[in-house]
Amino acid sequence: MYQNINPKIEKKIQEIINGNYEFSLLGTIGKENFPSISKILPMMNNNILYVLLSDLSEHTQNINNNNKVSFYFSIKEKNKVKLNNPRLTLNGKIKKIKLDKNNKIFLNLLNAYEKVDKGSKMWGMFIDFNFYEFKPERALFIEGFGKAYQKKYN
Repeated sequence: MYQNINPKIEKKIQEIINGNYEFSLLGTIGKENFPSISKILPMMNNNILYVLLSDLSEHTQNINNNNKVSFYFSIKEKNKVKLNNPRLTLNGKIKKIKLDKNNKIFLNLLNAYEKVDKGSKMWGMFIDFNFYEFKPERALFIEGFGKAYQKKYN
């Protein structure tokens, strides 16, 4: 069903994760086990995918109850047949990184995140905002019709 990932496809996946996408979504399991989708801005830093989330948001509340999440990346649509456009889904687990706001690691992450989302340096210092680290378990890259690739992570 899925094709093997070759170096060319691996490079495309990495480019997407590194920011070559139109928009990205976070999928969590919400109340009463319904899926919940939120627009988010992930950041790849030192080969780790991070997101800066508010503890007050619904998706963060969902993560506190179930740390299994999905990231969906939509690539700029070039094809007239919309379902024939590339997209990437990552499945895995996410966890909160407990860092003091003055910790050098936190400040370095926040400086890097500012490049992903302007203004985040200010609200990232709010007490309810924290970084979360994502560990992928599976990648599903759909390049187009008949071009589906799967990768399992260790």
